[in-house]
Amino acid sequence: MDRRRNYKQFCGLARALDHVGERWTLLVVRDLMLGPRRYSDLLEELPGLTTNLLAARLRELEQMDLVVKRKTPPPVRATVYELTPAGRALEPALMELARWGGRFMDRPTKADTVNIGWALLSLKRRYRGGLALVAELGVDERVFELAFTPARLSVTEGGAARPDVRVNGRLSHVRAWLFQGADARALVQEGKLGVEGASTAFDALLAAFAEREPSSEEISPRLA
Repeated sequence: MDRRRNYKQFCGLARALDHVGERWTLLVVRDLMLGPRRYSDLLEELPGLTTNLLAARLRELEQMDLVVKRKTPPPVRATVYELTPAGRALEPALMELARWGGRFMDRPTKADTVNIGWALLSLKRRYRGGLALVAELGVDERVFELAFTPARLSVTEGGAARPDVRVNGRLSHVRAWLFQGADARALVQEGKLGVEGASTAFDALLAAFAEREPSSEEISPRLA
């Protein structure tokens, strides 16, 4: 029996909440925006979410054709969940909701979970546009592909096949560069960031992002 919330209102917002308004649903979608995830990955990345509730949310998302479950080919052989085209279509709404939520963020508390993958997704909102570039970013033991097209940025966890530039460093140094205004070139000179690839590609990567994320008020004229 389908026990999901139903507001019974002929309104796009109400219909959206009928489908993805349950607790944890959008956070599962957010994590899947970084690429396919195993069940155990999602359970680890979402502390506080019980195994039964995760199973229920994934089942609901599959029923709505927002998520698909598939088996990876050898030699890995794992079952993963990934977003369908309909699931990926939620990205603009999630990005704007996260932008609005930023006004309530100052610094993480001791109880907050911090995940560099979530932070990298926020770079989508700071991307200036106009690039055609693939960068690979190594953060401690994790690796991400940042694929730039003139119109958008795609962030996927995993190595890039043919990156134009590779950057790697410890979490604290990558955070300092991307989110705290530190000079990336100085971090490279100090040995805190490693760079491989053409200097022009690295220069383009450094210029790709606005210093801060525009607020909802600043972009509202463009949405009107």
